[in-house]
Amino acid sequence: MFSDLIELKVSFKTLTQNLISRIEPICLDLEYGSGIERLTFWLEDLSVFTETVMILIKNDIIDLDIELFNEKAEMLLDKVEQKDLLFISDLLRHELKPLLSYWDECITND
Repeated sequence: MFSDLIELKVSFKTLTQNLISRIEPICLDLEYGSGIERLTFWLEDLSVFTETVMILIKNDIIDLDIELFNEKAEMLLDKVEQKDLLFISDLLRHELKPLLSYWDECITND
């Protein structure tokens, strides 16, 4: 069981880096009025990310402040519903990317 959680932690770090690397291209597309499909795929991966972080926190594998992330994710989903592409782009680039980058630095593969 513990080895499964460690593998999940390694996968979580990889997913975090993947989400970070995809933000800028999505933002550029959104600023030109496209990119909804890419954003949809990114949001699906963010859902997996959220489930994974909850499992890792629950099992004391990582210790991250999930409240700030939840606030930003909720705001993101509201703006997606409103189709406010420029706000989504700003939120991804200036709020979520720095938070995910910080978390990536905090997660070690030990």
